[in-house]
Amino acid sequence: MIEGHTDAQPYSGTTEYSNWELSSDRANSARRLMQTSGLRPGQVKQVRGFADQYLRTPDDPTNPSNRRISVIVQYLTPPTPAADPKALAKAEPLPALPAKPAH
Repeated sequence: MIEGHTDAQPYSGTTEYSNWELSSDRANSARRLMQTSGLRPGQVKQVRGFADQYLRTPDDPTNPSNRRISVIVQYLTPPTPAADPKALAKAEPLPALPAKPAH
C-alpha cells in the first residue's frame, strides 16, 4: 500500500486541484516509479491520498516533512523454517507484529 500526504498549506495552484489530489498523485507517482524499477503491478493493493489528515509533525502543520509518502509492506506468510529438526530446534519464533494504529 502506498499513501501520499501533504502539509496543511492549501495548494496554491488552480482551485480544481487540492491537497487531496496532490497527495493521491504523490502516492500514484511513487507507485509508477516503483513499478518501472521492478515492483510487479499485483504487489500494490492500494494507492491512497490523505492530504493533511495525518501530519508527521502535527505541532508544525506547514513543516515540509509532512509532504511525504508512506509505503506499507505486508508479508502474507512467514518464511518456512528448514526441514532439518536440529535447525527447527534452533530457530527462534518470529516476533509478533504490533497492531497498526487506526487512521
